[in-house]
Amino acid sequence: MRYNRKNQAFRGSAFRLHSFGTSPPWRAVAITVSSFSKNSKPSSVQGGAELGGDAPTILAALKLNSEHRMLMKYKYGGDTMKTKTLLWACAAVLFAVLLAGCVSTDSSAETGGRRVTLRDKDVSFESEEGTLIVHNNTSKDVIIFVGAISKNKILGGVHAGEGRTFNLGKIKGIPEKGSVLIRAATVERYKNNINLGDEDVIYTGLVVYNLKDKTDKSAIDIYKGVDAEQKTCVYVSNKSKYFVLKLRLGDYSQGPVVATLPPGKNNVPVFLSPRKDRFPYEFYPTYVYADPTTGELSPMNAGPEDRDRAHPKPFGGTDVSRLEFGGPSKPITGYSSAFISLQNDTGSYIEFRNAGDPLVTQKGLFGTEKGRTDVYSIESTDGEAGQTYTALQFEFNNGSLITMSPSKFKPGYKYKVIVTEMNGSYQYSLTETGKKSIVEGASIRLFMEDVE
Repeated sequence: MRYNRKNQAFRGSAFRLHSFGTSPPWRAVAITVSSFSKNSKPSSVQGGAELGGDAPTILAALKLNSEHRMLMKYKYGGDTMKTKTLLWACAAVLFAVLLAGCVSTDSSAETGGRRVTLRDKDVSFESEEGTLIVHNNTSKDVIIFVGAISKNKILGGVHAGEGRTFNLGKIKGIPEKGSVLIRAATVERYKNNINLGDEDVIYTGLVVYNLKDKTDKSAIDIYKGVDAEQKTCVYVSNKSKYFVLKLRLGDYSQGPVVATLPPGKNNVPVFLSPRKDRFPYEFYPTYVYADPTTGELSPMNAGPEDRDRAHPKPFGGTDVSRLEFGGPSKPITGYSSAFISLQNDTGSYIEFRNAGDPLVTQKGLFGTEKGRTDVYSIESTDGEAGQTYTALQFEFNNGSLITMSPSKFKPGYKYKVIVTEMNGSYQYSLTETGKKSIVEGASIRLFMEDVE
């Protein structure tokens, strides 16, 4: 399934037909294509018939006025066969013009005094070899963009209810390591709008990548509760200077992420349908700093006192719901999670669990592949002394399980877990490696983003 935006170059174009003396029928008409605004008409047509209107077709072009018919009949002695030949010649030339527009390279057009940049390629929905996985849990096909949507950096499309893999390395100018926001807009919006903006985005996610490491994979799940019809929304602002804002629903540490905003981004519509039980949504902010050098994520989960509640309101209406988040509040400045770096030195995939539930890595994936090291964030909200876990487990390919001894994890501290294999049995070691420093006064770097 492919969509080509260049067809829009011919919307609102005038096709002008010019007659040239006694030339043979197959050369008797020349076609000129000129652009004008969708709702306007050309000021003049030189020596030909105006065939304006939106999206003109070959049949429309063949509806010559009576003067052209009389002229052709006069010149060719009423030979209807020659007249038909001439009409089919017009159709062939016009078809060639339309076809050329469909396969032409990146171009632009002047439309109503406003410069419009046309799309430079088709949108593919087929998976490719890469490290970014996007799952589209909505009911609409979507187009995936890299960075600010106004930059028009397109990765490709994802069908409704499906997932696929993308190659970030194909984006021109992207650094080998870094962080970037991935945005999704529906195919309908993409097809019907030349200039897309924040109001066309239904979901945004943060990706930290390393193109040199082919095993360094990241996953984005487009929340299934997004209002893909874009009828109702809540407007959200990220007032913090240094942090990416992830907005969770229902739970401040494990709730689904429904929106991601770069620092300083204001009044971004987050599309959600009103709850059927008529209660407002509960929003919890997570503030994330992405180290531009190491690619390490430092999430700071706000507590229950930082939640906000709102009802989605009609998009574009006068009665709106607005939420503002300014960064971690003073009383809880710090971390509410511990960070476990899991090093898999076995020959098996490892699923890291808590009380039977799989844990997710900071890259959005479940489990750690053999030979890899992944970072997991686990909740630690029982004060500075830390939170005790009694049911952390490792599950291996052969179905065997190892349960960790009861361990205490302190908020903001980093831990190293190394899992090894010897003579068919598995063992692990756990070490506290230090405390994360609170990130203040740092600058974040997001590729293709309007962030200073």
